[in-house]
Amino acid sequence: MLATRLSRTGITLIEVVVVAGIIGILAAILIPAVQSIRESARRVSCQNNLKQVALAIHAFEGSHQRLPSLYNGTFIPHPKTQWDEYHFHSWQSVILPQLEQNALHSQLDYSLPATAALHQPTVNTELPIFICPSTNNYTPKVLDVGQHDLTLPFGTAARSDYEAIGGVLREPESGGYGDQMYNFVDVGVWEKPRYKNSQTSEYGDLQKTRFRDIRDGLSNTIMVGEMSGRLDIYIRGEPDLPYADQEDGAPGQPAWAISSIFWSIAIHERFGVNETNMQGLYSFHSSGVNVAMGDGSVRMLSNETSKVALHAMATRAGGE
Repeated sequence: MLATRLSRTGITLIEVVVVAGIIGILAAILIPAVQSIRESARRVSCQNNLKQVALAIHAFEGSHQRLPSLYNGTFIPHPKTQWDEYHFHSWQSVILPQLEQNALHSQLDYSLPATAALHQPTVNTELPIFICPSTNNYTPKVLDVGQHDLTLPFGTAARSDYEAIGGVLREPESGGYGDQMYNFVDVGVWEKPRYKNSQTSEYGDLQKTRFRDIRDGLSNTIMVGEMSGRLDIYIRGEPDLPYADQEDGAPGQPAWAISSIFWSIAIHERFGVNETNMQGLYSFHSSGVNVAMGDGSVRMLSNETSKVALHAMATRAGGE
């Protein structure tokens, strides 16, 4: 009798299978939910990064009566050719004090190029405020940063997922761009190179910009946006080409401390939201891309945003 009672307390194989099935169903339900919660937190963190950057830009403009320059340094007054644009201190560098990074900012010598060997420890400092926590790419740092003196060795620099949006790069109606790619950019919030001679790429100077120059309205114009994952190339959500496999390198230089060539920060008119991170707004968020507008607000542009609307927001005086 006792043995019979004891046998009834055991668990049958069918019961084990049922319990395992229930656990599997619960896991299938909960894991996506947990992942969604984590991504939601990362998206909010990314938006907060952009908000702090936007407020820092506004604080800078209030103090200096102009937006931060894309090209900062006194080693030469301003870029003389388009290749000089790879060696100046970036717009992110000059807003470091407004981001409570005074100690890091004090390590930058503006009488030297940002690419000078002296700056290697500083420009390789990774700043979380310039990185979207959702980003997942191959290359943690920008490689092969060229020196202002091309006879000097190359270095590295910490990446940034956020970029000043220079405007919209239009396709030429006939022929190619040649060395006049700048002339095909409909300018955005930021300054644009201005040349001494329209037939050459030699600089005359840089046009300084204030918020009052944004005639389309600050709330309607993108100031900074995500171009995440560079220098690795991503196209429509898929890794297309890691930086290490690129024979000619990728356009632009996504280092927070070092400036980039101007046309690379203009959205190409062929691209919409989340199509590519090479001359396009791009993120690792599934629903869209975060941008900071000229008024300091941050919004997410959905993947379905029309190219017409996107390009209207990327320019400052199109009248759209």
